[in-house]
Amino acid sequence: MRPIGLVSRADKSHDPDSWTNHVGPIGLFGGKANYDVDYKTLDQEGPQPFNNVSGWLGFTDKYWLAAVVPNQASNVTTAFRHLDGDAYQADYTTQQRVVGTGQSMRNTASLFAGAKEIHYLNLYTSQLGTDLARAIDWGWFDFIMKPIFWWLTTLFSLFGNFGLAIIFLTITVRILLFPLAQKQFSSMAKMKILQPKMKALQERYKDDKPRLQQETMKMYKEEQVNPMAGCLPIFLQIPVFYALYKVLMVSVEMRHQPFFGWIHDLTAPDPLTPVNLFGLLPFTPPGILAIGILPITVGLTMWAQQKMNSAPMDPMQQKIFAWMPWILMFIMAPFAAGFQVYWVTNNLISILQIWFLNRKLPQQHGIHERENQSVRADPKR
Repeated sequence: MRPIGLVSRADKSHDPDSWTNHVGPIGLFGGKANYDVDYKTLDQEGPQPFNNVSGWLGFTDKYWLAAVVPNQASNVTTAFRHLDGDAYQADYTTQQRVVGTGQSMRNTASLFAGAKEIHYLNLYTSQLGTDLARAIDWGWFDFIMKPIFWWLTTLFSLFGNFGLAIIFLTITVRILLFPLAQKQFSSMAKMKILQPKMKALQERYKDDKPRLQQETMKMYKEEQVNPMAGCLPIFLQIPVFYALYKVLMVSVEMRHQPFFGWIHDLTAPDPLTPVNLFGLLPFTPPGILAIGILPITVGLTMWAQQKMNSAPMDPMQQKIFAWMPWILMFIMAPFAAGFQVYWVTNNLISILQIWFLNRKLPQQHGIHERENQSVRADPKR
């Protein structure tokens, strides 16, 4: 006797397979998830076997999974195959056993078919003894994404709205990064105060670049300003940005979740755009041209934040920073509305923090303003 189990598909998934979210054949073999085999691999290279392993295997769409889970007490031989036409199969066979006269053999296997809801995947993981939750392709930053997803669902249980959950997630992240962000904005405020003094140095040493750099660094040291202080909070938020983007991409719990008004699905782009007069014209703008209200708000809040900060001294950098909010507005248009809600909230918190800091430093601004006037009056300084 050789017990077998299989999952078959009639054709390929309509969901796209991408580097951010695997779609197609999937399995956990020997404790390691395999996201490398796709339909193209089976078409071109034939069956893909995995010998003497435990785990599970099947097929995944963006939100759905069909997988067979053999008995974890025995090693099995598994394979993904391309059958006739557009059909595909994931199957396993156990080791052959002889059943003698009057003897019996018992074999147990399980089948999962449904939505990849993390609560149930974790539940079945503990029951089956194999990590079925690896069906969700969290990627390299799963150690960040899983806590973010947990906190999002916790906030959702409190507010009943994933849009509000994303807003409070943003506030949570900003609270955790507040000490670093405070140093960032404090440094930016001081840089803004020192701009006239910096311009005076540029005029004085415009023909001596090494001396200009030396005097600039000396000024930073005397004023206790670190021009690189603003980089660390930005770098620390990059994994959070990506983690939220990935959560919106792979978690079925976020699927079709509304925010308010016209935003009926936080995992889809903002549908309301002035390009078609907010739906009055009978056409849907393609991709990057479908600039919704949220992407426009991202651009406007980023522009307002830049206006409150000191502008770069380099003319080329000034042009890049001036165009950045409007370029980002187009880039953000195809992204999920939930990701845009995070970005807008983050920008608004930054604007509030800069405004508060600028009010907190008026006396220091006055002192430096008098010094800068003295510098302009006496260029030899």
